Amino acid sequence: MLPIIRKVQANKTIMHFCVLLLLWAFFFWRFLVDGPNQVVFPDGDFTQQFFMFRTIAFRQLVSGQMPLWTDCFFGGYPFHADPQAQIFYPPVLLNFGVLRMLGYDSFPLLALTTETILHYLAISIFGYLFLKEECGTRIGALSGSIILTYGGYLTGYPPLQTASLETATWMPLILLALRRFVSTGSGRAMASVIFTYSVAFLAGHPQTFLLITYLSIAYFFYRSIVSERTLRWVIFRSSIIFSLLILTVGIQLFPQMQFLALSTRSSLPFDELSSGFATYDIVQFLVTRLVNTDLWQPLYIGIMGLTFALIALPLKRSGPVRFWLGTAIVSLLVSFGSNLAVYQMAYWLLPIFKLFRGQERAAVIIAMASSVLVSIAVSTMTSPLNRKQRTVLFGAFRWVRNLVPVAIILLIVSVAAAQNFPEVWEHLPARLGLLVIGMVLTAFVITIRPIRRVFPVALIFVITTELFSANMSTNAYVPFNPYPELSLIKSLRLDADTGRWFRAQDDARMKGHWACAYGLREWGGISPIRMQTWVDFDELAPEHTRFRMLGIDYLISWKMQPMTREGLLLSATPIYQGMAPSGDAKVYRLPWEAQRAWLAETTYNFISTSEMWKFIQSNDFEPDKVALTLSSKQIINSSGGSVKILSDRPGYIELEVNNEDESLLVFSEAWYPGWTATTNNIKQTTEMVNGYIQGAHLQNPGPQRVVLEYDPLLLRQGLIASIIGLVLTLSLYFWKQGDTND
Repeated sequence: MLPIIRKVQANKTIMHFCVLLLLWAFFFWRFLVDGPNQVVFPDGDFTQQFFMFRTIAFRQLVSGQMPLWTDCFFGGYPFHADPQAQIFYPPVLLNFGVLRMLGYDSFPLLALTTETILHYLAISIFGYLFLKEECGTRIGALSGSIILTYGGYLTGYPPLQTASLETATWMPLILLALRRFVSTGSGRAMASVIFTYSVAFLAGHPQTFLLITYLSIAYFFYRSIVSERTLRWVIFRSSIIFSLLILTVGIQLFPQMQFLALSTRSSLPFDELSSGFATYDIVQFLVTRLVNTDLWQPLYIGIMGLTFALIALPLKRSGPVRFWLGTAIVSLLVSFGSNLAVYQMAYWLLPIFKLFRGQERAAVIIAMASSVLVSIAVSTMTSPLNRKQRTVLFGAFRWVRNLVPVAIILLIVSVAAAQNFPEVWEHLPARLGLLVIGMVLTAFVITIRPIRRVFPVALIFVITTELFSANMSTNAYVPFNPYPELSLIKSLRLDADTGRWFRAQDDARMKGHWACAYGLREWGGISPIRMQTWVDFDELAPEHTRFRMLGIDYLISWKMQPMTREGLLLSATPIYQGMAPSGDAKVYRLPWEAQRAWLAETTYNFISTSEMWKFIQSNDFEPDKVALTLSSKQIINSSGGSVKILSDRPGYIELEVNNEDESLLVFSEAWYPGWTATTNNIKQTTEMVNGYIQGAHLQNPGPQRVVLEYDPLLLRQGLIASIIGLVLTLSLYFWKQGDTND
């Protein structure tokens, strides 16, 4: 045992990995224990979206089918095409595999929590490895890794949106792979770049991936200039990297591009896209949660972290410092969105940038740049300093020391204000107290810098104390059941248990994706990426038409009468009144029986969507008899017939249809490219009917068996592309070309 301990002590990298492991365990231990000490991530996106997405995917995988389509929200949804479903992300697949080996039939919330916090351990190690090469010393890398991992950004909202956190996790590893590739020019290094990029893309947050791509391209060009690579070398190699990357991630990229093009993201207005930090949010660098309603402090890296980041350039006027300082400044300016004019330049100049909202997410780049600046400053401080550098360090000490009395006065004033006006100011003393402590500890660490044995320990202690004190409790909540048993939906579940098909509509009384949690189906949903067709139908179709066409038999509403938004009073039956998760609610049984599929009596074809919506909004429209399509085909008048459902699961519906003549079979499922109808071994694509659902043209009379299946061509093409990309990327490992500049 002793020889192993001696080897660990001799290898500082292993020692620092152990430190990172201990810090990670200390920060997250309460998330993994049972009993009174346990905490969980708060209710919201973590439980209502990402936990439900994992549940949907795992449930379908356990049943033996690929989770390509879900029918429990939005009236049907191309699940695999939503990047935040993360169904092709390797750690998610590994998580699913482990759960199956352990015998799980349902996805537990603890599995998502474990997956999330393990990514913090991963980014701390990836950050350390990159920073060790970027700044040159292990203690600098350790300091920067802690700043990156436990700073205000990554401990704020990213863990609640797992796709955001898990995409950001691979950022330092991408930078490390690029750095090594530029240095060696080897095929193996290029393959590492492509694989790391691919995993980051599959992690499922396009905006974070795009920001990382901007950063990595800038870094790639910067390192190429430093390494004296020719422009031809840069263009040729980058073309290979991105070409192979597009192929490798094709299984997700191809469906995702179609999905985003058909979603509302392709037409968001500038005002909605340009939101970002308010200019006063810059105070987050100094004081956390200054406003009582603030939940996160994404710009906070601690007083010592901020001090070292600011003095990095005066301490070491080098290319890396200038690059990372410039990166931090540009990212900060962009993160303010339309509050500063810089955003509008980025809006027009940066490719794909205008597809995404929430510009404060640029803080992920600020966090990365800050960690590098801190690493370089610490590396410089642990080396012999010249006279000018000692002057800079003394100046920083003097500034921090002189600001301590000011911070103490502010603290005293805040304490007095909190006593007189607790409802407004009671949160401030703790925030300003942390500011004072941070300043005092920073001054202390700078003072003891000459003591080489003590300085690294004090440095890590102060960085950890500041960041953990500010961020450890940010997302730590008392355990709760996100989807408890509710008397409210007891009747719905009893009805569903009979095997009858129907949907429900919730008028802002239930939690997000509640129907998926309770084994039901709903019209709404909280997925942030919505189909434009869903938004149009939700806004333009009368509610009573939607109820009948989408098979909505139950309404959960705050309304004390079953009144539609158009003012139509329905003869519905109230079956429950009481508390719902979001307030008082009533449950109504609507006065009709849901139909899964039917034969339209008459079809009308429109060339203009506006004319079609006018017809749907008219009193003459009967959704169970009339079908409206956007085509130039002739009108079909059918004598009717019968439809029997033989099998119905997400993405697959089998029916027995007995039509008397040429007919249009209509089924209540959201239309999306990739759905096909197979009749007598003849496959055809379905068409959109009535602005949202699907129809299949039956030319011959029945009886006949019809199979409706979601079989997206782009997914199959993407799979082929991914296989080709993986093979070509793996072949790079055998490319022996070295650091030639040609």
